[in-house]
Amino acid sequence: MLQVISIIDKISNALAMVAGALLLILIGDMMYEVVSRRLFSAPTLWAYDIAYMVNGLGFIFAAGYTLRKNAHIRIDFLSTRLPRRYQDWLNATAYLLLIFPAIFFFIIGAYTEWLEAYKTDELDPASPWKPLLWPLFAGLLIGFVSLFLQALAECTRHIRSALGLGLSPLEQSGDSLVEIENG
Repeated sequence: MLQVISIIDKISNALAMVAGALLLILIGDMMYEVVSRRLFSAPTLWAYDIAYMVNGLGFIFAAGYTLRKNAHIRIDFLSTRLPRRYQDWLNATAYLLLIFPAIFFFIIGAYTEWLEAYKTDELDPASPWKPLLWPLFAGLLIGFVSLFLQALAECTRHIRSALGLGLSPLEQSGDSLVEIENG
């Protein structure tokens, strides 16, 4: 089980690196558009579309990594007063009852949109450039599946911690807790 969690962590790390590369593409895209528009009075048809697609994919690709690093915004002023074991059970319950179902519905939606866009070669109707939409939906699907897997890994970590079998994700946010737990 710890090897599977380690693989999931590596997937999240890899997608976070892709998100970083997408950020560089976003910066280049915006710089090109500003120079083209302001200096040469020649705005592009495609810069806005690239920007929203790259930004959206970068955001979702980094979500699993952010979850792994325990860096999502949390409102836990009440739960932090509980013993760590109860915090872990509370978090595991939240994953099971709230997070997994929500991400599952996002996966279904992304898959449905991707499949329909792929079958019909759907184009963005609001864009003068009219890019194909299925690559965007495929990326969203990959991001949501990755987030689901990372949530599964974090839920497992919480359960293991509550049972006294490992460190709590709330105590550590290192690169690989699996290595610490095995070490």
